[in-house]
Amino acid sequence: MKSIVSLIVIGLFSSNLLAADPAAVKKAIAQGSGYLQGIFDKTTGGKRTVTALALYKAGASPDSGAVGSTVNEILERFEGGKYRPASEHIYEAGVEATLLADISTEKYKPQLKMIADYIIGQQKENGGWDYPTGRSEAKYNGDTSVIQYACLALWAAERAGIEIDDKVWEKVLSWHVRFKNKDSGFAYCPGTTTGHFKDASTLNMTAAAVANMHIAMLHIDPEFLPLKDRRPKKREEESGPTGPKFGILQQVDLDGEEARGESVRISGASVETVKNAFGWLGTRFRVENKESPHATYYYYTLERMAALADVENVGSHAWFDECANYLIGKQLENGSWNESSFFDEGLDTAFAILFLTRSTGKLLKRVSEPGFGDGLLAGGRGLPDDLSDVDFNGRTIQQKEKPTEPLDVLLASLSNTGNLDMLDVQEQIIEQVQIGNREDLIGQVDQLVKLVDHPDPQIRQTVVWALGRTGNMNLTQYLIDRLSDSDLGVMIEARNALCWISRRPTGFGFPEDPLEELPPSASEDQKSAAIAQWHKNLVLTWGEWYLKNRPFEDRGDAFEARLRKKMENLKYGFE
Repeated sequence: MKSIVSLIVIGLFSSNLLAADPAAVKKAIAQGSGYLQGIFDKTTGGKRTVTALALYKAGASPDSGAVGSTVNEILERFEGGKYRPASEHIYEAGVEATLLADISTEKYKPQLKMIADYIIGQQKENGGWDYPTGRSEAKYNGDTSVIQYACLALWAAERAGIEIDDKVWEKVLSWHVRFKNKDSGFAYCPGTTTGHFKDASTLNMTAAAVANMHIAMLHIDPEFLPLKDRRPKKREEESGPTGPKFGILQQVDLDGEEARGESVRISGASVETVKNAFGWLGTRFRVENKESPHATYYYYTLERMAALADVENVGSHAWFDECANYLIGKQLENGSWNESSFFDEGLDTAFAILFLTRSTGKLLKRVSEPGFGDGLLAGGRGLPDDLSDVDFNGRTIQQKEKPTEPLDVLLASLSNTGNLDMLDVQEQIIEQVQIGNREDLIGQVDQLVKLVDHPDPQIRQTVVWALGRTGNMNLTQYLIDRLSDSDLGVMIEARNALCWISRRPTGFGFPEDPLEELPPSASEDQKSAAIAQWHKNLVLTWGEWYLKNRPFEDRGDAFEARLRKKMENLKYGFE
């Protein structure tokens, strides 16, 4: 009996014993960054961009010597409205686009558009990508690794609000369905004997393939996580003979056929392919990728794949903790890593840092920044996407019971909370909307509209959130109005609600919070200027979107006239 109890205790606590020490992770990142800074002047070619990206992810300023000089070098590649690729072609384009987008999607949007045009122009008819020169078209079907960096470039462009036709992503999925190996894994160049492992499935390439497919699915349907069995929303042609009800935009494409092309679905074959590939990884996962000459490429690819799939385990392994502990133990005294026979210490170190910083997870906001996050709601900036299982006391989140009050009663409570705590009311409304019947929310639209101008910003914030979840295009004018609210939290929630309704998870490339990139020492004038510029950008971009997509019956109304006047004033500096 004692041995059974011991086994149970070991099983319960083994994951905690393996957890990577945050302080050790930070120290490893800092030492690795110091090494990269020291060798940067001797770093050449595409390695400079990977190194600059790693340094930026580790906390270097975009104006620092390494990052700033790299950005200037990248900008020299644009001439005559076109992107001129460097020697590594699509590999470098993917990393360069990622760096530019991470620094500023607004500032570098024109360059990201040119990179996207180049990448799309290089896509093969079968949906893959390859090196642009030096390979026989008849022999090579595509390169799984090159495809990964093509997808990264297009993802960076979409984060800047650049439209990428869904057909591009559909072809990416089709390529993976067609060229997977019989064992469900992926090779470097399917159907050939190119590369160290020839046509065999590898950890590096299978992780890359799973990441590629998740990027494609993310853009076809932002709500779809195939490994979590969350099904894609139905498109308009799937909604049945009666069509969508009450303008619910889960079922329609607001950008229109001209901009988006024909409706694209995520096929069952694609879902099966990505699940089986992830299963292949789960049974073959290893911490030390010693068979590959590109060992550290594995860690960065693994981090990106796991972040996109939103998984903490690959098979039975806590991928981050196990690999982070391994990398910390393998770091050399000078701060570098030397794990790959093909890469030098600089590239190994850059890839290790990109893994340890969990760079993709933070980009997707699926990993909390150390020391941040607890106070997000306390500052009144943004309501959480899912409060159905937690209780928020102003600083921390804990499990809590489901709400019991019906939605109409909760909405009425917003105006007169009585003995109810305002935060309790807000949370219960969010829960009812997320776990209840959407028709119940639609039935409360009139009550929501009455509260949209309520003097309490907390109430306005909750109402704006709920209006967004109705998916009703006729209500977007209230959200456009709230972009100019006197309270920043309401403005942020209005922007997020418009992203939800429009099915544009990153909007038009402007940050969710205008203050997030300011230093802690920023003055009030700097904060005010950042908010003013952000507000102008939001009103102009979302205003144009509304005018293009507004319901026919609302065209030419008083709101449209008021909006056009406001946009004109903002554009020419009258507001």
